[in-house]
Amino acid sequence: MTRILVRAGKHPATVLSHEQSLATSRLGVFGSNSGNMLFYSAVFRALSVPDAELVANSYVHERPVHLGRYIARTNEEFDRFVLPMANSYRDTFLPHLERLAKVIEKLTIPVTVVGIGAQLPYGTEFDSLPDEYKRIVTRFTRAVLDRSASIGVRGEYTARMLKYLGFGDEHVRVIGCPSMFGNGPLGPLVRKVGHLRYDSPLAISYTPKVKGVDRLVEANTDRYPNSVIVPQQHHRLALMLWGENPAKVGNKRMPIHTEHPLYENDRMRFFVDASTWVEFMAEQHFAFGTRIHGNVAAVLAGTPAVVLAHDSRTVELAEYHGIPYRLYADLPPDVDAQRLYEEADFDAFLPRQVPTFETYLRFLEHNDLEHVFQPGKENPAYDKAIASANFPGPVHTLMASDAVGRRQVMSRLRWLRQGHDGDLARPAYDFEPPFREPRGYKSLEERVTQLEKELKVQQTFLASWRGRVSRVLRMNGTSTGARR
Repeated sequence: MTRILVRAGKHPATVLSHEQSLATSRLGVFGSNSGNMLFYSAVFRALSVPDAELVANSYVHERPVHLGRYIARTNEEFDRFVLPMANSYRDTFLPHLERLAKVIEKLTIPVTVVGIGAQLPYGTEFDSLPDEYKRIVTRFTRAVLDRSASIGVRGEYTARMLKYLGFGDEHVRVIGCPSMFGNGPLGPLVRKVGHLRYDSPLAISYTPKVKGVDRLVEANTDRYPNSVIVPQQHHRLALMLWGENPAKVGNKRMPIHTEHPLYENDRMRFFVDASTWVEFMAEQHFAFGTRIHGNVAAVLAGTPAVVLAHDSRTVELAEYHGIPYRLYADLPPDVDAQRLYEEADFDAFLPRQVPTFETYLRFLEHNDLEHVFQPGKENPAYDKAIASANFPGPVHTLMASDAVGRRQVMSRLRWLRQGHDGDLARPAYDFEPPFREPRGYKSLEERVTQLEKELKVQQTFLASWRGRVSRVLRMNGTSTGARR
């Protein structure tokens, strides 16, 4: 059986609670952005042929601890390392990218990178790239290509950047984002209603750092009371689960704190599994916003979406896959969802699906990766495992007032309490009643009995060593006598 290690937070069939999904790692099980789940889940499905075992690496190869051991285990235990990636050619990810490069340089197995992209301000000229950026991107890309036939990038912009750095078309394949290909070519995007209504269910994605996005969210959530926002960062999951506010809220209009009306009215949804996210998006009339994977989740569900592009990565992905997009800088910050819905050309989506899917399959095959779309490689057992898994639904805020929200709050309280034994071990708010022996106190008789038990253990231990030393001394005496 082929064993493949996949860069992912968890196997898509693994069920974790909302609380576990945040607690398992400082950045959440999904690696800081829940959008990552969409593309690594799609790669898992595509490569889960019947005679392959896929294992998630939990992102350990880009963290600075135990790297030597992880490298050794990867070489010893796996036949291939596959890295579904996102906008990893970006300045804030460079330390992680260089660490990955160091790891890959020491691997002796094939390495395949699927769907990596550049994130640069829209219109950036490559001759203005910082030297450190070029050095690390080049090192990583060269390390990958030394162990694979080609590298899969998100779009033409990234391909042109790599060509500028010396990597030609024979080694760089434009494949888009693998999140679009988990179940084969997608169907058309069809408007569910002629015009958005006051009560239309809408899903809005947002990137807090994008200028004006607070006005976009505020205006459209006011216009459409059945709309919700769908955050993706692990900080927002902590906000929704535990009410953890940022250390500083610079803009109170941004829905990133517990006093925001969208938090107080439970109009935020967070997802910790790809399948539940897509199921939710299928119920919406329309999705829009600045997050590329917030809109990808919608089109995977057949829901019309418009990307509000604000950098190179969102533009190149939207263009490649035929997802309708607008440059956010060219629009009023509070643009009405109805305008986006009316002006979008959803007909351009369908013609892109088959050719981009076939390009993706050719990339996998070029890198000797078997996939479930090959004849005889189908794996219905994988789909059955996903369908039968009892995944938690969308996360609600602590202010949710319906039955689902109250049950979620109860789940969080149970997670915190962890039963009476957990209470006994809790140092905070400890209380010792005035007429009770201190917790853990033992009587004189109990302590003597315990000490006698410990003494007996030590005596047995010393007797064992006394016997070993005596045998060694006898053996040494015999061997010395023999030499004389």
